[in-house]
Amino acid sequence: MSIRPKQFGRLGTFYLQEAVLDVLGEHYNEGYGIGPSEISRRAGIYRERGPDDKMNDAIVTGILNTLQEQNKVERTPQENQRGGWRLTAEEFERRRDDV
Repeated sequence: MSIRPKQFGRLGTFYLQEAVLDVLGEHYNEGYGIGPSEISRRAGIYRERGPDDKMNDAIVTGILNTLQEQNKVERTPQENQRGGWRLTAEEFERRRDDV
């Protein structure tokens, strides 16, 4: 039995989501959000613009949008008042038991 490309994609998406959620979980008690660039750095997720000078942190931004649709993260200003993200209170409580 072999793993199909879509299955690899689903697995990859799951692990990227978990990486982002873990970073946000570690930051939760700071009380403010963090931006996609900081999340990318902390999780070691590709964040460069690429040879065609496209958007930085596109992978994490897409993952955050998906997690927001699942009510796991919410938009919250960063310490510098720029746009940021953090776990929802419900997701923090759910994940806190995993520590």
